[in-house]
Amino acid sequence: MSSTNTEEDGKHYHGDAEVTVRTPAGASHTFPFTLNELVARADAQAIGYFVEHGELATGDYGLAVLRDGKPVEMADTARLGDYHLVDGDVLHLVVEEPQVDGG
Repeated sequence: MSSTNTEEDGKHYHGDAEVTVRTPAGASHTFPFTLNELVARADAQAIGYFVEHGELATGDYGLAVLRDGKPVEMADTARLGDYHLVDGDVLHLVVEEPQVDGG
């Protein structure tokens, strides 16, 4: 018997949110996302859009949302609804640093 991630983690969000995604250089675009969507999928969609329009260089980026004036990095495996997104929220594409051994 197979189950989806939604069934496995017990979370299922209903609804959509129109949020603006901004690049590190300040370019922005509004995307309609479903709250049940994985952050990784939203991230890939935004990166694809900005790269295709020449507004972002290809690279490793993650999403962050501002909460109380501070950026909160969004986990790729989380759902957008985990961050209580609402229409009008602004997400920021941030450059992800490569993992380095601390040896």
